[in-house]
Amino acid sequence: MTGAEIHPEDAGLPVHPFRDILGGTPEENATAFTALLGGAKGAYRDAVCLNAAAALVIAGKAAGLREGAEMAAESIESGAARAKLEGLARITRG
Repeated sequence: MTGAEIHPEDAGLPVHPFRDILGGTPEENATAFTALLGGAKGAYRDAVCLNAAAALVIAGKAAGLREGAEMAAESIESGAARAKLEGLARITRG
């Protein structure tokens, strides 16, 4: 299997310093993720959109990284991503 290297610019996203997405304590990470689902923009959101874009391309749901990143951003902005996470949380809680 041959690996590929992708860059944020390939998806129309800006480059951020790595330290901006390193994360922190579980509480800090939960706060950052909650903010992201609430529409907060920044390095963390861009990293999530890039990863989601790659997954969408691999799954055949997006023609390219730029389209996938746009789909991911729309899911966040519309509240669909938050709704899916809340649904998953309900299912796993029993």
